Amino acid sequence: MRVLGISVDPAGGNPKVHIVLIDLGADGPKVDDTFTINTTETEPGAQAVNLARLLQGRLPGLTFNSAAIKTAGAPPVARRNRATFQRAHAEGALLFVLHEVTDVRLEAKDAQGLATLAGMKKTDLEAAVEALEGLPRKYRDAAYAALALQR
Repeated sequence: MRVLGISVDPAGGNPKVHIVLIDLGADGPKVDDTFTINTTETEPGAQAVNLARLLQGRLPGLTFNSAAIKTAGAPPVARRNRATFQRAHAEGALLFVLHEVTDVRLEAKDAQGLATLAGMKKTDLEAAVEALEGLPRKYRDAAYAALALQR
């Protein structure tokens, strides 16, 4: 089974989408592919639309059985900063594209929600991500989302 994991990095006003494709074979999870989608737009709504269109263009070349987006958790104190809005817009747009273009199981949850989905503690799921060979650091959140789909 192949799973797609996605995370959005607000990256100082220029959000980047990190995507990892993991094969959950009998030998254990292995990273099949990683890539990043960037936007040059400056307005949060336009950024979200641009990122969604770029993802839509990549989906036909990918084969996977399920997908998950690691969303931002709610901050302990409400904040109205731009990065929070940009990330939320992008996550929503990406979820919409996945829903419209694919016919696979989709999940969009924060770190705790993904761990619960996997039936694991957050620390155990983080350890599973760390155990993946050859995974660059910037793809860890996306891998976290993908590995939550093991069950």
